[in-house]
Amino acid sequence: MRRVLTCALLAVVFSACSVEAPEYRPTPTPAPSATVVAKPDILPLTYEVDPLAVRAGTVVTVSKTAIFFSNPNAFVLDWFMTVRFKSADGLTVTDERIGNAGVPPDRVDAKFQNWYFPIPPGDSWTVVRYDKTFTQGDVQEFKVARSLTTIGEVSGVSVASQTCANDAAVGVIGCDLTVATTTTVPGFSKLHLVVVLRSKASSREVLGALQWRPELAANDKPWLNLAAGETFKIQMHDGYPPPTVPWEYEVFAHAYQFSSQ
Repeated sequence: MRRVLTCALLAVVFSACSVEAPEYRPTPTPAPSATVVAKPDILPLTYEVDPLAVRAGTVVTVSKTAIFFSNPNAFVLDWFMTVRFKSADGLTVTDERIGNAGVPPDRVDAKFQNWYFPIPPGDSWTVVRYDKTFTQGDVQEFKVARSLTTIGEVSGVSVASQTCANDAAVGVIGCDLTVATTTTVPGFSKLHLVVVLRSKASSREVLGALQWRPELAANDKPWLNLAAGETFKIQMHDGYPPPTVPWEYEVFAHAYQFSSQ
């Protein structure tokens, strides 16, 4: 019964925000600016889309696009984008919806495992893995609403130690991180962890991004199960060669408890 009521409430909220149905129609409106004006009770937020170029000599089956969010609200937001992809000859146009709005957290489709996370207060990143990258101009619309599927962000979870460097053995960036918690993590909680690589130059260009994918963990258990004082070690490797210019990194980690389980 709880699950039915939650889904019903979510449907009402998003219908009020004019969320499109899954079968997307081409959106004639121009690409939005970097500022999203939401409902009156939600402060406007900004976002930035950074397609990550595949460097020479790289063999990858998917491309990555990093999306930066700056949320001035004190609460978690559900979101979705409609992104327009064009074929190589430019004759075929496909609108694809991404985002966590209306996407169950246990969705088995691999691509949904990468972007179902909501937007927390403050600054955050997410990584979209797809067969091609996209730019800010490809975003046809971006809408947000107060999150009902998610109880909220779990407090006390942080990255206690972090190291990212060129792993010469495999020729890519490798990161070793330790996640810690000062409180017992509640059930049905998931960790969203993103490492962003930037140029040390004044341009601060985004050079790469790594996102921990819990569905690929050896134990195949995406839930974050930690008692107060416990730690969890994570090792990640990028799929692209390391940058050829001086770079630095920043880690963004958030834990969420989902109420729809």
